[in-house]
Parts: sequence; structure tokens; C-alpha cells
Amino acid sequence: FIVKVKKILESICVNCGKLKADTLDPNFADKIRHIRDPKNRMAVVWAHCKTKMVCEPDDPK
Repeated sequence: FIVKVKKILESICVNCGKLKADTLDPNFADKIRHIRDPKNRMAVVWAHCKTKMVCEPDDPK
């Protein structure tokens, strides 16, 4: 249980609370769209987010 919570918290930005990975990135979106198993999907998201320290900020409009 604690390991799952730790991985979830490592995938979330500490400044704004958003996912560190950009869901609009076609590479990342294509990876997670086709994974049906929640454990495998979480593993892919965590592997993608673990190298980033903060999320990619949105462009001001």
C-alpha cells in the first residue's frame, strides 16, 4: 500500500498538484491510452514521471 502511495506522490507536481507528465504529448498519451491494466498503466506513468522534478507549465493564453 505504501509503495503505491509513494509512486502516486512521485508522479504529482509539488507546486501545483498536476501530473508531471504532459498528457497532451502524443508519445505519452499513446503509451497510456492502449494499456488496459491499471497496474501496468501506473507503472508506465510512474516511469515517465520519475525523472521530472516539476510539471511542464501551461502556456499563458
